[in-house]
Amino acid sequence: MHGVGGELGIVLLGLFASTAFNPAGTDGLFGGNPRFLVKQLVAIILSSIWAFGFTYDMLWLIDFVTQVKVEQTDEERGLDVALHGETAYLGTD
Repeated sequence: MHGVGGELGIVLLGLFASTAFNPAGTDGLFGGNPRFLVKQLVAIILSSIWAFGFTYDMLWLIDFVTQVKVEQTDEERGLDVALHGETAYLGTD
């Protein structure tokens, strides 16, 4: 959710940025500056690669310390019962 919204905002900024709204800024693609859109797209690619690598490394580290995924049998029983010994909703066992 946040990644898609952020990436959409970065692309739209690369398209619609204007010095009319921010004189200290730059124009986007529709203002005659396609290089700014390219910079924005490169920023999306690099930040996505970094976020994937960081998340992968952190999950590996966490899994090294404690199990990240629950067992299949616990998932089938329901995590409330398996992990906490209780049910979260009325009418469920």
